[in-house]
Formats: sequence, structure tokens, C-alpha cells
Amino acid sequence: PRAQTEDLGDNAVLASEYGIKNLKRIITQLPEWTKEATDRYENLNQMYMQLVGQYNRYMNHVAKNIGGVYETFKSVEEKGDVYTATPVAIQKSAMNFLHNQLFITPKWLLDNTILNKIANPVSNERVQNVQSNVLKSLLDKNRLYRLTTSQVRFGASTYAMHDMMEDLRKGLFTELSSHSNTDVFRRNIQKTYVAALGDLIDPPANPTPAGFSMLPTSDVKNTDVVSEAKSQLKKLAASIAANKSSFSDATTVSHFDDLQDRIKQILDPK
Repeated sequence: PRAQTEDLGDNAVLASEYGIKNLKRIITQLPEWTKEATDRYENLNQMYMQLVGQYNRYMNHVAKNIGGVYETFKSVEEKGDVYTATPVAIQKSAMNFLHNQLFITPKWLLDNTILNKIANPVSNERVQNVQSNVLKSLLDKNRLYRLTTSQVRFGASTYAMHDMMEDLRKGLFTELSSHSNTDVFRRNIQKTYVAALGDLIDPPANPTPAGFSMLPTSDVKNTDVVSEAKSQLKKLAASIAANKSSFSDATTVSHFDDLQDRIKQILDPK
């Protein structure tokens, strides 16, 4: 996590916070800066896509800290370990960053003065794709298994998988404690979360597309990863049951009804 493409330092969280401040300044000027005679908003579309792409890179740079392991090259004459866990404080700050900058809907990226000129609203907004992809990477079985093995190796100096999963669930479902209505982006990411946990418990029959080569993956069937995934779904189901009656928005209620059905099907398929 300390040495990534485009690094401007060893703290991806801080660097990405600065980067987002710049993107927020840029996006408001894009219509003016991309204006050109006879252009049919191709310039604006291209530059908006580049801006979202840069935002996506910031998210992934930060995510690499979670479950991260530092490698410090040493010769036998030098003291200290070669492999150490990314400090817990940095991993937790990365999780907070993702909640604040990505999973809480980044409305600044959803500028209708731009979107209404470049995109027909017939598919997911690009922001939804970024949210889903980063969340799936956090719940990737290899990352979760690395968290469990790192805890065995490094002990209390690393981010325990249980703690990481607790922080992720609570951050993704703040509406259940604040009793505020969900928006379409939050509903999308919450459904993605439940589906990703379901895939950990009962992996898809053919998760790798034909002709696509992947690095070796971990078999987590008999590990704590599956146990934790089931535990998180049970906690979520209990929280929905305890708080659902406080919502009056029909779409939000339907959404939580749907999540309850999905969780039941995952935990007790019949």
C-alpha cells in the first residue's frame, strides 16, 4: 500500500483527499473548459469520464490499505522484519474514507448540468459502478482471508477481519440507526453487499469468465471467512427487523423487505 502507481507519498488516504478537492473544483468548470465550436458535447463527455476514472483510481488506492501488508526489503545484516501489517489506524482511516467519499452518495459527481448533456439515463450511472466494484473488492475472498492470516501472524497490530466487517456493515447501513430514507445509490450498494456475502457463503458455479486468467484464489469454504459472512447477514437481518417499522417511505420499506427475503434465501435456501 505504500508504493502504488501515481503515488505522491506513502499515505493514499491523505493524497486522495487532496485529489478529490481538486476534482470538485474541476467538475464545476468542465462545461466551460470543454466548450468548442460545433462540438456536440463529445469533449465534455470525454473529460467527465476521465474525471470519474481518476476518482475511481483514488478509491482503489485507498482500498489497498485494508488488509495490506508492508514489504520492507532488508538484508540479513539489517534488523527488523521484512513483512509487517499495515498499521490498524491507517486501515481504519481507509475504511472511514471509503464510507465518507464513496459509499455515502457522492452527489458532487452527479452534476445534472453535465449528465443531461452527455448520457441517456438508461443504465447505471458511472458512480454506481465505482461503488459496486470497490465494495466487491473489499469483500473479495482473497482480501478477507489475508486479513485472517495476518491476524494470526501479526496479532493485535493488524485490522481483525471481524472488526473490518463490522465497520463495513455499520457504515453501509447507517439509515437503520438514523432512520433516514435511502436513495437509489444506497439501495444499490446495500443490495450489492448482501449479494457479495452470499457469494462468499455459496460461491457461483463458474465465477471466472471463459478465457480470463486470474491469479490463484483462496479456498475459504472451511475458514472463518464464511462464518463471518453468515454472522454479518444475521446481524443485518436482525437490525432490519428491529428498525424497519420506523420508515414511512414506501421505496425504502420495499427495499428492506427485499433485503430480508434475500438474506433468508442465502442463509436457508430451499
